[in-house]
Amino acid sequence: MRYFQLIFAILVFGFLTSCGGSTDPLPEEGEIIEDPVSATLVFPENNTECQEGIIIDELRSRVTFQWLASEHTDSYEVHLKNLNDDTESLHDSNTNEASIILERGTPYNWYVLSKSDNSNNVAESETWQFYNAGLGQVSHAPFPAGLLNPTNGETIEITNGTTTLNWEASDIDNDIVQFEVLFGTTNPPTEIAGTTSSSELSVNLDSGTTYFWFVRTIDSNNNLSESDIFSFRAN
Repeated sequence: MRYFQLIFAILVFGFLTSCGGSTDPLPEEGEIIEDPVSATLVFPENNTECQEGIIIDELRSRVTFQWLASEHTDSYEVHLKNLNDDTESLHDSNTNEASIILERGTPYNWYVLSKSDNSNNVAESETWQFYNAGLGQVSHAPFPAGLLNPTNGETIEITNGTTTLNWEASDIDNDIVQFEVLFGTTNPPTEIAGTTSSSELSVNLDSGTTYFWFVRTIDSNNNLSESDIFSFRAN
């Protein structure tokens, strides 16, 4: 009788250990799960021309992106955006650097996500922008302006039938001379609402109307860049 009881116990134990689902260890009771911390970007530096890297050919070069390792982080994801055509790419890394092939003579922005194997939360770094050096290039187009206000998709309450559009812009050569603001009710807007050397412009609005706008940044060599198109609704 004891023999059969022993056999039965062994079979039950084997069934329980083989059908328990995931073998990943569960957090112990009271254990604190630490979320990853945002990485600090190092290179390519913000608002500069990147002249380092390995030249592949006249059109491409390989640049090593670097950041400071962040706490409670097991892996990183580099988000890279070509500011000429708005194409984006993702690059995974288990260290604090990533080697990426870039187009030469092209502006980019980038940021890093920090990830943890123990947490579903991620931490996002600052976003930096830079210009990847081109072949014999001495004059650079400005970076596309960053639209600030109104924010994209915002509904605003208007007073006196006007609002002020705000943006920010930078240029490696520091020779921005003016901005053209295109503004209207069609997407994309085609009418120039005004030309200014400052980073704001007041426009007239009608209540209950959706507006679209973007900014052209022009430097002293007539190089220009165009921002993204934002929309907002006036009430």
